[in-house]
Amino acid sequence: IFFRLFRNTMILGHGVTRFFTRCLLLAFGFKSWKSLDSEASAAQSHWLTFWLLYAFVQAAECVLDNILYRAPMYFELKLAFFVYLGLFNGATTIYEKFGANAIQSAEKAIKQVSEKEEVQKIIKQVQEKTAPIWEKIPKKE
Repeated sequence: IFFRLFRNTMILGHGVTRFFTRCLLLAFGFKSWKSLDSEASAAQSHWLTFWLLYAFVQAAECVLDNILYRAPMYFELKLAFFVYLGLFNGATTIYEKFGANAIQSAEKAIKQVSEKEEVQKIIKQVQEKTAPIWEKIPKKE
């Protein structure tokens, strides 16, 4: 009922927010690229964290799209969230408060799964099948 009442509640509109989001992503991509040229590891860390959180939002959006798209002002809030992540050091803040622990616990689970014999056999099979392909790729010297 809540979503039905506020379904068409948008301040900027879907097209405008998508346009601004894409412009921001281009600008943030450029800033990420420039951070690679600099010696500042803090900038590199910030932009890597931003893109990690961006990927998480996109993955969550794929799963929850039927709910999120009906939420009032979803696109405006998403745009504001990306601005916060990129311009106000929000990516680093959120990662330090929530993401680091979640990734560490997921890393332990992934490590346990990857150490199983079945997974090791699959990895070995993939390596054997892709070895001829990797040999054809010219190596930089």
